[in-house]
Parts: sequence; C-alpha cells; structure tokens
Amino acid sequence: MTYKDILCAAITLAEDEAALVAAGELAHKFGARAAALVVAIHSGSDFAHETKPLSELLTDIAKGPRSEVALEREKIVKWLATRPHDFEVRDLTIEGAVGEDEVVAHARMADLVILARAQTHSRARQVLAEHVLFKSGRPALLVPSQPVRERAWDKIMIAWNAKPEAMRAVTAALPLLQAARQVSVVTIDAKPSAVGHGPAPGHELAVHLAHRDVTVEVRNVDGLGRGDSHALLEEAAAFDADMIVMGAWGHSRAREWLFGGVTRDFLAHAPLPLLMAH
Repeated sequence: MTYKDILCAAITLAEDEAALVAAGELAHKFGARAAALVVAIHSGSDFAHETKPLSELLTDIAKGPRSEVALEREKIVKWLATRPHDFEVRDLTIEGAVGEDEVVAHARMADLVILARAQTHSRARQVLAEHVLFKSGRPALLVPSQPVRERAWDKIMIAWNAKPEAMRAVTAALPLLQAARQVSVVTIDAKPSAVGHGPAPGHELAVHLAHRDVTVEVRNVDGLGRGDSHALLEEAAAFDADMIVMGAWGHSRAREWLFGGVTRDFLAHAPLPLLMAH
C-alpha cells in the first residue's frame, strides 16, 4: 500500500500554503500525483468570509478576470509553478463543492486529501472537512495554516482508543507509518478488557503494525484529570511528533455532520497536522 494520488484543497494562498507544502512533500516522498483543488468563494457567496455591501459585490463581479477570487486563484497557480513537485490544478466553486458534493467526488479518487485548518473562511473549511471525512470514505490530513514549515514526516503519534474510526485512520496512515523513523501509540486512561483495548492496551495494535513492518512504542498514559485532547497534545509535544493519527468522530443532526468533542478540540487547538478517518 502507498499513496499514488494526493489532493489538496486551497481557497487562499495565505491560509493554504502550509497544506500545499505538505501535499508537495508527501507527493515527492511517495512518488504520487498531486492535485490542487482551487475552491472559489465569490464575494457574494453565503460562505464568504466577510459580508460586503451590494455595490462592492457588483463592482467586484464586473472585474471578471481581475475580481478578488480570480486574482486569488492566479496567486495560487503562480506559487504552484515555483514548487519542485508538479501539481494538476482543478477548479470548483464552494457551492458546487459542498452543495453538489463535487468535493466528495474528487476526494473519492484520492488516496489522501489535505486541507488547511485556518480562521479565514472557517465555515467553508469546516464543511469541506466534514464532507471529505464523513461522505467520501477517504482519509484527510488537516494541516494548521501556521507556521508554514517543512516536515520530515518521520515521527508519528497514534492517538489510540481502540474504536473503529481510529483503526481506519491507522490503516489510512500505513504508508507514512512504514516510512517513519519513530511511531508512538498513546492511550489515555485505557483499561484492559476482553474487547476494545484487549488485555494490554495498545499491545495488539503494536503487534498488528509489527506484522506490517512498523516498529512502535506503546505509552499508556494516566490522564491525571486532564481532558483526553489536552493529555494527547501534551504527549505529542513531548514526543516532538510531526503529526497525529486519530479517528474522526461525529454524528448526524438535521442532515448536517457535526464533529464530536475530542475531534472538535483537536481541530481547534492541535499545533500539528492531524491524519483523520471516520
């Protein structure tokens, strides 16, 4: 198993550069094809970051190829042309991406989908992430927009709770785990059981990965009253992880997918990339 198709969604260069850097690095690492999905959010869109007066919207639309969204696309395409790894450029509007499930169609044909976690256009970004994770059946790598930095991707922490979503994330991350220099399986307040964690929390996963040429250390951590997300982030910092692998938990309400508590905490506060699957 390896990654052969990597897809990265981008809205603005300022907020998505870190995700695009990650996409290029991983495409180079695995000899994969990289595609940049440029998602246009027009100034009159319900997903626009700022609400503008109608006069400004009409003026911007009249600019055509010099409109804000066109200029932003041009910035992204010019930046991609300077990168050492070639990117295929694809175009979507946010309405088509989420309203018509077009982002889902693109994601299903990728081995890994990379998205930025950023404040600008936060509503659009959350909906894109929810569609990829909960509707496409593909894993997502969610990269903080800052800092923009290069990563070796060889120190990986698995946040393990013995649930199906976590196992799907581990399976999706297997090419990275096999290529990693160090892998740590971390549990928080895990109790031995006949099912779930088994008699020795984390041990069965370690054996499973060892059969796939991944050597791991297992850390069973006492939460000491800390929330799971807080404890896991402290462990990731102590390990100096390049990324965290974890399951994405959510539930459906009024036909909308909502992230569960721990997943939501990680998306809000994790200072490093998160590889998630549902």
